[in-house]
Amino acid sequence: MEERRNSLKTALAAGRPHIGIWCSLGSALTTEVVAGSGAGWILIDGEHSPNHLITIMSQLQVAAAFPCEAVVRLPSDDPNLIKQAMDIGARSLMIPNVRNAGQARAIVAAMTYAPGGIRGFSVSHRANAFGRISGYHTNARAQQLLAVQIEDETGVANAAEIAAVEGVDVLFVGPGDLSTNMRAMGNPNAAHVQEAIRSVRNAAESAGKASGILAPAKNDADRYLADGFTMVAVGSDLGLLARGSDALIAAFAG
Repeated sequence: MEERRNSLKTALAAGRPHIGIWCSLGSALTTEVVAGSGAGWILIDGEHSPNHLITIMSQLQVAAAFPCEAVVRLPSDDPNLIKQAMDIGARSLMIPNVRNAGQARAIVAAMTYAPGGIRGFSVSHRANAFGRISGYHTNARAQQLLAVQIEDETGVANAAEIAAVEGVDVLFVGPGDLSTNMRAMGNPNAAHVQEAIRSVRNAAESAGKASGILAPAKNDADRYLADGFTMVAVGSDLGLLARGSDALIAAFAG
């Protein structure tokens, strides 16, 4: 048995844009709906959503029925969380608030078996189809993807060094945190925040790495895609449900 190819990693390595949707509701059912939309990737959010290891695994299970790649955002760079998430089948990870190259190297090490890293060894887990994937442990890194989030001025300043770390695939801008940390809360389109976002994209490009961003407004998403961002999330299950229900009720108001 062979591990399924990571279509997101393949597309980004070739410079092809891949559109994604955030899954924030902590429900396997809603994630299954989103995964069937035709999105190139989905993000199962373990940072700002009511998720834990079992609910993340359930969402990975339903997403596996579709060709999209499921990315899991963890709440931190804790190597124990990384180990557990990878063992249940999260091979594409997003780690928030990465500030320097040393932190990025530690994350890569947590994803990697010895001798190159510190990932704990388990013979048969969900990630290797319970022992059915031949050569999984030797080749585990081949289908893994790491997106590190740049979310403050320190991360922006160190973006080039972070992008140069072997094993980092994507510099992913968190526009909400970045704008807040740059004293422009709720306004990622502020000029100085946009300048920082461009500098992150340039750092990724110079290192031959992909860049990504969350952009729920279509005009913003179109602009970022035109600027060269390739891992672009264009909305969330929560946002679609909230705005859709708002619009439906508003249509009957008055």
